[in-house]
Amino acid sequence: MDRCLFFLVLFFAFLSVYSQDIDENIKTQQITVSKSYTPELSDITKIRSLISINDMLVSNKVTVTYSLIEVPVVSTFIPKKASPLTLKRNNTDQSNFNSQFDFGLGNKGQLNIDLSSHIDVDRSQKIGIDIININYGNISSTKISSDESRFVFGIDHVFSSQKAQSTNKIVVNQHIVNYYGIDENSSVLSDQLLLERLNTKQSRNRINLLSDWKIYNSVFKEAKLNFVFLNDSFGSKEEKIDFSLDVTIPFFRMKFLISPNFSHVNTFFKEEYFNQNSLRSTYSKFETLFQFGNIENKFKYQFGARFNYLFEQSNTLTPDFLITPKLMMAYGLNNSDFQPYVIIDGGLKINSYSFLSNINPYVAPTLNIIPTQNLYNGKIGIKSSFDSGLELNFGSHFQKQLNYPLFNRYAYDSGLDDQGYRLANSFGLIYDDIIQHGIFGNASIGFGKENLFRFSFFQYNYKNNRVPHPWNLPEFRAKADLNINVSNNLNINLKSIMTGKRPVAYKKVFLNQDPENSPTELKILSQITQLKMQINYRLSSQWQTYIRSQFNFGKENMNWDYYFLNQNLFLAGVRYGFNLSF
Repeated sequence: MDRCLFFLVLFFAFLSVYSQDIDENIKTQQITVSKSYTPELSDITKIRSLISINDMLVSNKVTVTYSLIEVPVVSTFIPKKASPLTLKRNNTDQSNFNSQFDFGLGNKGQLNIDLSSHIDVDRSQKIGIDIININYGNISSTKISSDESRFVFGIDHVFSSQKAQSTNKIVVNQHIVNYYGIDENSSVLSDQLLLERLNTKQSRNRINLLSDWKIYNSVFKEAKLNFVFLNDSFGSKEEKIDFSLDVTIPFFRMKFLISPNFSHVNTFFKEEYFNQNSLRSTYSKFETLFQFGNIENKFKYQFGARFNYLFEQSNTLTPDFLITPKLMMAYGLNNSDFQPYVIIDGGLKINSYSFLSNINPYVAPTLNIIPTQNLYNGKIGIKSSFDSGLELNFGSHFQKQLNYPLFNRYAYDSGLDDQGYRLANSFGLIYDDIIQHGIFGNASIGFGKENLFRFSFFQYNYKNNRVPHPWNLPEFRAKADLNINVSNNLNINLKSIMTGKRPVAYKKVFLNQDPENSPTELKILSQITQLKMQINYRLSSQWQTYIRSQFNFGKENMNWDYYFLNQNLFLAGVRYGFNLSF
């Protein structure tokens, strides 16, 4: 019986081999493999943004940002090393496209043009291009132009194999703003002839080169290179280089991580605010993170430290050597309904003109750059996950930073030439040692198919050392996001951002005043809430329409002092999807 079975198997094997030797043309066919998942409307209509991970183990530092206008991000296809897919026939009549063109018009001079294409070169390579041109509109009540626009051009290349993955990008970003935030009640600044001869437009042009390499099944896990070159309308220049490498070594049941990092920032300003001398800041830092831990068991832990060596600096206020802790402890399964944790981190941050102008676009092109020492930055909280789709994360946060940059308004300079940022309408930096603490919380719940509600908040208490008030730091900040799929063709997204009260340095404008001795008065800006809504409707597999609206609520209706925001913004547009190939 066994011999018969053997000859039977041998016969079919020979028959299969012989059938391939027949001299005939074998046609080439394309096989389409579909994942066991059909993209819905929200997958195609959502505006490209950075991916946020709401995870206790992947936690960003407690920071404060102010921008109420979303900054477009050049999208990048980043494949992940995944397990084999479960194949399933795709019966939908909707098609996926590798390219899209987006065009929209709105009130107050709004314009949105977005062209993106990400094309497969072969099974392991993809090339993408993004062209974004946005005009955020203007405010009609200002004495000078208040237009703001952004142009982004990006090219990226992604290579992915079973052994490694690389992402390389070149991004050109031009951001144009106007220093329109002048005192409306000042008689000195009411001369229209004076305002017209001043250059109030600030154009910051940035070239960004990024390279990210991930290596699988090797002790060398990831290498990153980030180069930034920036210049502006007033002769400022900056070069910034960051390089980091992650090396992971298995050690018994733990993993030992070594992560060296090199950072260099060279910033040049044509002249200081109070004199005609040029201003240059140069800093170079070498940092190494040593960490060991295990996050696979019920008790998760990571222990380590950051060693920072500042071997080149223009200002000697920062010590050359700094050691800060790196700690994480948690207990419980990842999807448990009760998981307490503690996270502590720190380090030395080299501030830069490109980073600070992203937070506050109205900074003057003359800043005294000093690194910030983050002695510790931590969270103590509880994370919970429930079968109903509800996830909770709440606790307290604490942080201590030395030489923390605070945005402080410059005084009016009566000796100005044509520099439109000297009308007490731009911000400089003042440094102080800040201790902040408070409570935080975030919640998310999924209901129905791809319907999601997320809410997060941070409450802050500050203790400062040298300055009288923590200038421009809010006492509260909250975000809410609601996404609803009404039907297969209709999607609604609501976003809300609330910034609490914050103290600002109010500068009165006097004729022939000395800007260095200008008095500062305390002014409290009221909280401001911004509500954004976007409605997407699919006309066909290729055509979509959308309507965006934005409403701002607040007593002064401003985020930065004197910089008023538009009350109501509306924009309507159309999006067209298509396929491109080589």
